[in-house]
Amino acid sequence: MKKVLIMSSVHPWNDTRVFHKEAVSLARLGYDVTLYAVASNHVYEGNIPNLSVVTFAPKSIAQRWKTWLQLYKIAKRSNAEIIHIHDPELLPLGYLLKRIHRKKVIFDMHEDFPAVLKGKKIGKMRMPKWLLRVVATTEKKMLQKMNAVIYAEKYYKENYESLTTKQMDIYNYPFLQEPTDMLKYEKQTLIYAGAIHEIRGFKEMLAVAKLLKKANNDFQLLIIGKVPQRLEIYAEQFIQKHDLEDEVKLLGRLDLHELMTYYAKSHIGLAILHPEANYLRSLPTKVFEYMSVSLPYVLSNFESYGRLVEETKSGYVVDPLSPNEIASQIQVLLDNPSTQAELGANGYKQHVANFNWSVEERKLGELYDGI
Repeated sequence: MKKVLIMSSVHPWNDTRVFHKEAVSLARLGYDVTLYAVASNHVYEGNIPNLSVVTFAPKSIAQRWKTWLQLYKIAKRSNAEIIHIHDPELLPLGYLLKRIHRKKVIFDMHEDFPAVLKGKKIGKMRMPKWLLRVVATTEKKMLQKMNAVIYAEKYYKENYESLTTKQMDIYNYPFLQEPTDMLKYEKQTLIYAGAIHEIRGFKEMLAVAKLLKKANNDFQLLIIGKVPQRLEIYAEQFIQKHDLEDEVKLLGRLDLHELMTYYAKSHIGLAILHPEANYLRSLPTKVFEYMSVSLPYVLSNFESYGRLVEETKSGYVVDPLSPNEIASQIQVLLDNPSTQAELGANGYKQHVANFNWSVEERKLGELYDGI
């Protein structure tokens, strides 16, 4: 049985892609998998054959070098045939493992790293262009040494046309879901799950809740994910000021199985990301999760998002920076349960036909078999 070492210094061990999809799939395909990742509020029960999980405490950016060093020492001593790394910050580690220790290394690209860097700031200043060029050049040189590069989005590889190493698209589609007959919440329920940040529409969602309450709607907004302290303080003050205690619920991070239950019981999914470079062409995983449980959604009006909505007829797009427009579109759905049902049914058909993990799992197995 081939041994596989999966490592992440950023993601919690039960991350949907890292654990539930790739690690579990590889174990099911007959690999002996050990996952090293960040501890979460859930503990692995060791109930999946061929899959072990080792966790470490989350660290600040300033302290993460300790995690990198720890993972490097573990990987270089490991007798695993394949090492699968998940974070850009671990790419230098993968490069050293390949060049010095002759390990077989796969790099899993979750995001458009050059685009992410363009949006980063040093103090109040944007990253200088010369630094972006240096990072991009260095990244490509390191990726070229990998045994394979996995892209979570189709367009990512456009930045790496010069690479000759093995490459494969493995998308973040949800597991194939059976039709659900789960009862919905009595209140019309809006839901968002994922990273919590200003640029992911957190403040706009709260502003929308205020507008919907002002319009005398009986609803609730469920926000699922770890809320940074600054936004937790902001939310507490906003909720108190606008008397939204009964409407807005911050539920923290949930495991995938719990999350899918919340989705199935809700009425409208939200994904109102800001027009940042990394989001403009990168379709949110949560939208495909919404479709898998027949949940209509309201999505940012980026070109690639608009194409998805046009092709699938499963949701609406809005200006993500306009709470009034977002609230107006949600109001249309709240007032028309039949439209909710129609959009949800359209999304589920697309989920079954095109957007589920089964095909991606086969691609992952083929990639591993060829390394």
